[in-house]
Amino acid sequence: MRFDQRIEVKASPDRVWAFLWEVDRVARCLPGCQEVRVVEAQKKYAVVVEQRIGQFKTRFNMDVDVVQLEEGRSVRLAAQGQDKTLGASSKGELEVKLEPMHAGATMLEIGADISVVGKTASFGQAIIKRKAQQVMDGFGAALAAELEGEA
Repeated sequence: MRFDQRIEVKASPDRVWAFLWEVDRVARCLPGCQEVRVVEAQKKYAVVVEQRIGQFKTRFNMDVDVVQLEEGRSVRLAAQGQDKTLGASSKGELEVKLEPMHAGATMLEIGADISVVGKTASFGQAIIKRKAQQVMDGFGAALAAELEGEA
């Protein structure tokens, strides 16, 4: 499943870039993120995400790797993980691009490709897609609020 989002924030590209590496703050913006641990700064992270999908509560232990980095402009992450209780797995890629805008604002372009397999996938793609879209929308809104709250 592919998701794309564009968010304009009232913060400079330099500030947005610095914020993206404040891992604890970014994690608070991600709905359902329970834990984040830096394994190797700007390279590897361990994340625990919980979500309710249908009647089940999923808890994915994710390994997140920075696979491409263009300093100050874009970052691409690859994530994969499992919910051993439900016998489900998830993997995906997330790319964030920064584009300078007028008066010190920044356009964030967020794109994600996500796949879920196993018991969780049995809910059907429509339910999973709706839940993933809710998470993406919440993440974008929280990022903007966090960044603009600094201004």
